[in-house]
Amino acid sequence: MLATVMTESHFDLFALPTADLSSGQARQLSAGTRVSRFAWTPDSQIILEQDGLSLFHPDTGNKTTLTTAQHDGVAFQPSACADSRYLVTSIGGHAGSKQVNVWRMDVGGGNLKQISDGKLDQFPVCASDGKWVYYSNLSDGAKLTRAPLEGGKPERLSDFPAYGFDISPDSKLAAFMTFAAASAKEQLALLPVDSPQSTKLLELQHSHAGIARFTHDGKAVIYPFRDQEADNLWLQPLDGSPGKQITNFKSERIGDFHYSFDGSQLGMIRGHTDSDVVLLQESKP
Repeated sequence: MLATVMTESHFDLFALPTADLSSGQARQLSAGTRVSRFAWTPDSQIILEQDGLSLFHPDTGNKTTLTTAQHDGVAFQPSACADSRYLVTSIGGHAGSKQVNVWRMDVGGGNLKQISDGKLDQFPVCASDGKWVYYSNLSDGAKLTRAPLEGGKPERLSDFPAYGFDISPDSKLAAFMTFAAASAKEQLALLPVDSPQSTKLLELQHSHAGIARFTHDGKAVIYPFRDQEADNLWLQPLDGSPGKQITNFKSERIGDFHYSFDGSQLGMIRGHTDSDVVLLQESKP
């Protein structure tokens, strides 16, 4: 006889108009297979990480497959570039490789080009300046690293671990949650990408649940916090002024979230995980 825990995740993609985030009236865009990550494209289509990458049109529901594990390796954590030509993504197992690297590809699929050369490079972000791709080098303590979008030598920017980071709309600042050696508390790091030695560490105004994203105007960051039965989003201005809660959900967790390129919509992955204890027993020992 064997007892175990069976878990089943239910996370779908939703979108809210930024003019009315507190209404809680999110439009559900996906159903069924779990959406793990997503990214907006400049023309308001969506790249879904859902058993590979696909290009999804939220108004029509049309979906185009961009990658398959059989031909491309396992692609995940997509980020679209502002030029509408490319997206970047982490890919593991490409051509039999045992490494996970950042790759560039056409937004419509194909034309793969390797960008990073580490052992475990994840969370890529394509900066709006069209010059750099930023990512976490997980084999080196999740150090924030960047490499040219057109290919070239990677450059490490920080000794702080950076997981769910973001790059500001003007491509000048990186924001991420981290732990400094002198503090046992999680802090918000603001790193000027061209002068990393000037990094500032700010105290969080609210308890935090992992990811930091810039607002569309670049004047604040938003991050999720857990309040009883639900995750909601907190907006913290970079100038140190008091922040505020900007969503008002009564249930579900938040897995990921991004503003659309024009700032009119906030997309987010919301859902929950069911967990049950299961007892297995041989019918005929």
